[in-house]
Amino acid sequence: MDESLFFYKSEQWSVAENLEHLSLSLHKGWLGLFAPKFFLKWKYGKPDHASRSYEELLQVYYQKLDEGYEQDKRYIPNVKEEKGAKEKLIFRFEHICTKFLDQIRYYWEDDSMDEYQVPHPVLGLITIRELLYFNLFHNTHHYKTIRNRKNEAIEFSTAD
Repeated sequence: MDESLFFYKSEQWSVAENLEHLSLSLHKGWLGLFAPKFFLKWKYGKPDHASRSYEELLQVYYQKLDEGYEQDKRYIPNVKEEKGAKEKLIFRFEHICTKFLDQIRYYWEDDSMDEYQVPHPVLGLITIRELLYFNLFHNTHHYKTIRNRKNEAIEFSTAD
């Protein structure tokens, strides 16, 4: 994708902004996964609910959004279109994805994911398993958005 499509912006976030938003949110999730388990237990306590299924978690998430939610400013991307910016954004996203997945792979066992919790800006305290479910949903949602933005930018650039 060339630079003009990558940074194309209308009323919605550009591909670049979506990618940076994912980097910001994955980094925050990685910090929760990276924290020592004793610290998570001390700071956030033991979960007071069993991990919800993927579908249940999304139902709660959409319900919370319907009740009203103002996006946390820490997750709003600030992207500048400048030389090398595209490559830096892609590298940053790939780097944080690798760190996030490595942390899961090497530090978390399946049976321990329900024993620890971390804060989420919309859902409150969620288990590690729920954090993974949410990130799966969130990344997929933005991937679809990026594909749509790319197609919109192509249509705009070829319009007479």
